[in-house]
Amino acid sequence: MGDFAKHSEAKYENGCIRFFLGRDGNRRQYEISGDALLQAFGARDGTGNALLDAFEKGRERIVAAAESAANTPTTDGVIVLGSGDFEAKNARGGVSPGER
Repeated sequence: MGDFAKHSEAKYENGCIRFFLGRDGNRRQYEISGDALLQAFGARDGTGNALLDAFEKGRERIVAAAESAANTPTTDGVIVLGSGDFEAKNARGGVSPGER
């Protein structure tokens, strides 16, 4: 497990990664779907280790998406991030028209 995963207390749970971000009293719990990690961050498969590796590699974009969603109302206290929160990458590593 990398530094970002350790710092955010990331763990694999039911096909997704749950983690915490924030400071002091503003610390929130997030969940990023396995599909998002596969599609936007190139996870090699849906196993916990592969998803955590992709989570680590996607640190900057994941933090940006989490900050954007921080004020999202939730029913269970977990802010869910999915594929739609990230730009889709094509085989060349870029974003193609119509893939947003």
